[in-house]
Amino acid sequence: RLEVEAFGGATITVEKKDGGIQDGLVFVDGVQVTAPDIEASNGVVHSISARPILPDCVTGSIVTELTSAPLSFQVLVDLASKAGLVDTLSNGSPLTLFAPNNLAFAKLDKHVLDFLNDDMDALVKVLTYHVVPTNLYLEEDGVVTTVESGELTITGTTAADDDDVDLEVNGIRIYETNLVGNGVVHRISTVLIPPDLVIPEPEPCSGFGCDFGFGGGFVCFSGSTTVDVQNKGQTKMSELQIGDNIAVDGQTYEPIYSFGHRAPSAKSDNFVEIKTTAGNNVQVSKEHLLFVEDGKTVAAGSIQKGDRLANDVIVQSVKSVSINDGLYAPFTPSGKYVVNGDILASSFISFDNDSQVNVGGINFSNQWMSHSFEFPHRVVCHYLGQCKNETYDADGLSEGWGNYPLAFITQVFGLGTVAKTLVFSTMIVVFAAFNIIETTFFAYPVVGFVAAIMAMAMMKKNKNKNIL
Repeated sequence: RLEVEAFGGATITVEKKDGGIQDGLVFVDGVQVTAPDIEASNGVVHSISARPILPDCVTGSIVTELTSAPLSFQVLVDLASKAGLVDTLSNGSPLTLFAPNNLAFAKLDKHVLDFLNDDMDALVKVLTYHVVPTNLYLEEDGVVTTVESGELTITGTTAADDDDVDLEVNGIRIYETNLVGNGVVHRISTVLIPPDLVIPEPEPCSGFGCDFGFGGGFVCFSGSTTVDVQNKGQTKMSELQIGDNIAVDGQTYEPIYSFGHRAPSAKSDNFVEIKTTAGNNVQVSKEHLLFVEDGKTVAAGSIQKGDRLANDVIVQSVKSVSINDGLYAPFTPSGKYVVNGDILASSFISFDNDSQVNVGGINFSNQWMSHSFEFPHRVVCHYLGQCKNETYDADGLSEGWGNYPLAFITQVFGLGTVAKTLVFSTMIVVFAAFNIIETTFFAYPVVGFVAAIMAMAMMKKNKNKNIL
């Protein structure tokens, strides 16, 4: 038995078994050495079984891990608390949790989420379906049994080094893994539903309000929607690339600096098809904003026959449709572009049935709020050009720039009236500052230069006055 100091300063115990069925076997902190003394150019390698050795500094619980990232897992923590599972996830050991993020719950149909909130047995069943009563390090493909007694299928472990093969649970991509004091947390972006859970059908209703929300759809156009690419002509969204210059109004072209959503194989039944009297039509998710005749933006799902859109486009008919040719949401600096010839569309969505957000009795347009909120993304990706190789999560949302802001804003709209007003009031002040900074230093740098010179001159003049 030997105690040695690891490179990071932690102490590990090396032990050679003497007697019994493990006679002669070597273990490091209880983990078997399977292939010792592999010589390397700069040292020696002792291969161990796939389970990692955890130093004492790996502390905290599964709940600690979740609460440290409220923008990602607050909904899961709240539901676990409601179901009385927080103590189990905090103190139970060993446990593995496949943790759905906030976006995963936002994707559920509203009637499913309402059902889970109202039926405690169903909520416990769903949450415990995500928990495995052991440290599961995803060493090999196979089937594991959950606390709920259901089964989860793990795939992709045999090709862990292949960038084209995802590590998945029940076909859902695992996008991050973290080790904690009482187990393992695998992060996922879709809620796993037990196959034997009976979910009641939603009550029938009609109108935009019934199917508004993220369930069954997202925030984009179908892949067959076209835009005018400079020097190329009408091009399907499925063929667009970051850097393409597309028509945003008349003869003005702007570059695509990012895709908020890019999911080539996605399907959705949350779309509407709007046909115009000019014979053009567009398929767009119900939440997506379109420009109307007075320059305002409205959610596509609220548009009706006879409405007049921007560019003197008159709506001939509107109907709900399903699409299966992918979901796309390109971003341009101005936050708009022309689709299918003459329909002026926003890059953004509405989070409620109105074209505006009311904050303390004052209305702010969804377009202005969203465009201002996009400022940091626009600086990094458009002005600095750092997003040419952006990646997308399992749902096709831009990683970092799409999924986290969407999860955050979804949470804000779920707050109570007072809390939501306070958050939005703060955001509006920040947004106003963003607009000033962008106008002064990015969109019109000459203005910023002149303003800086004038400010310096004023400071020098005041300094001279003080000296006199």
